[in-house]
Amino acid sequence: METQTPVKPLRPFIFSTIIVLIFFGFLETVLRFSGFQPTIRFKKYDFPAWMEELDPLVLAKYQGFVVERGFVNEDAYAYKPDLRYGYLLKPNLDLTVSNYSSTVFVDKLPPWRIESDSQGNRISKRGAVNPVGESMAIHVLGDSSSFGWGVDYEDSYPQQLAKILNDSPSLLKVIVKNHSTPGFTSFQGRLLLEDKVKIKKGDIVLVSFGFNDSYSSRNSDRSRFEARNSTAGKLIWALNRLLIFKGLRTLIHNLPDLKTSKTKITRVSLKEYQENLGIIFKTILNKKGKPLFLNICNGEKYRDAAEKTAKVLNIPFFNIPEEFKQHLSQAHTIYPDKFVDYFEAYGEMMEKEPRLAFLFPDYCHPNATGHRLIAETLYKESRILK
Repeated sequence: METQTPVKPLRPFIFSTIIVLIFFGFLETVLRFSGFQPTIRFKKYDFPAWMEELDPLVLAKYQGFVVERGFVNEDAYAYKPDLRYGYLLKPNLDLTVSNYSSTVFVDKLPPWRIESDSQGNRISKRGAVNPVGESMAIHVLGDSSSFGWGVDYEDSYPQQLAKILNDSPSLLKVIVKNHSTPGFTSFQGRLLLEDKVKIKKGDIVLVSFGFNDSYSSRNSDRSRFEARNSTAGKLIWALNRLLIFKGLRTLIHNLPDLKTSKTKITRVSLKEYQENLGIIFKTILNKKGKPLFLNICNGEKYRDAAEKTAKVLNIPFFNIPEEFKQHLSQAHTIYPDKFVDYFEAYGEMMEKEPRLAFLFPDYCHPNATGHRLIAETLYKESRILK
C-alpha cells in the first residue's frame, strides 16, 4: 500500500503571505522614491492629502475659501503629516508660489518662494543674513505671519530684524531660527518650545500666536493631539502613512461637502491660550532668554488675553495693527521697491483701502512692506534689544 506524504497547509500560506508582502513592499518603495503626492478630491479641486489631519470645521472653512477663490493655493503642497504636530513643513523643499491670494490679484501679486533644509526649517538658499559666528540667536515662535506667508524668507520680519542688527556696528551679531508654521496655535508652540527650541542666555524669542487659537473647531487641538498619540491613534496613523493606501484613496475618495457650524469650541480656549502663553514666557525666562509678544492678527479677546499675560510677567507687547495705522502716510518710504510692487498690483484700490500698503487682501498677513515695518519697530522700541 502506497504511503501518502502528509499535506502541510501552513507552508504554502506562509509562502503566499511573504510574496504578497514583498509585492506591496516593492510598490510602496516605488511610490516613495517616485515622489508621489497623494491628494483628496473635492468637487473639481485636488487637496493635498495631509489636510485630512485638520479639524473638520477648520477644513470646511478652507473648502469654502477654495470654492470662493477657484483654486487651491500652491503653498498647501509645502507640508507633510506629522504625528506630534499634525503637519510640518517638508524637508529639502524648493517651491515657488504664485496663486496664493484672491482671484482678483492672483496674476498681479509677486510670487514667493518656500525653501527648507533637511530638518524642515524654512531657509533661503540664495544667501541668508546670518553671520558665520553668531553671538545671539533670535528664535521665532508663531504662525503664518511670523513664518512669512506671502513673502520671500529674506523679506520676513525676523530676517529683516537680523539684517538691521547685523548692519549695526555697535550691536551683537545675531542668527535667526524661525520655528513658525502656518496654522499653528499656542498649543503647538508649547510643543515646539519643548522639542526643538534651544534657548541660550541672552537669546531673543519672538512669540506670536492667537489667530488660529480662536478658530472654531469640532475638537480642541489638545484633544486631537491626545487621540492621535494614543495607542490606537498611533496604529491608525501608521497605516494611513502607507502610500499604497493613500494612492487608492486618491482614486476613489472624495471629500464630503463639509458645512461650517456654530460651536463654542475653539482650537485653543481663551483660558488655555493664557496658560500656554504663560508657560511659554516662563520657560523662556527660566532659560535666561528675552521673550517678546507680537500681536499681528488676533481678534479682540485673544489680543487682550495676550496683552494681560505679557503684562503680568513684564514682557514687551507690540500691537502691530496699531503700528501699521500710525505709519500709513510713510508706507512708501519704508520699503520703496516692495511698495511699488504692491501699488502696481492694487492700483487705485490702495487709495481706497490704505491698509493694503502693509497687508495682503485678507487684511491679516503682512506683505513685505509690513514685515519691514515690524522689524524697524522692534529695533527702535524693544527694551530687550538694548
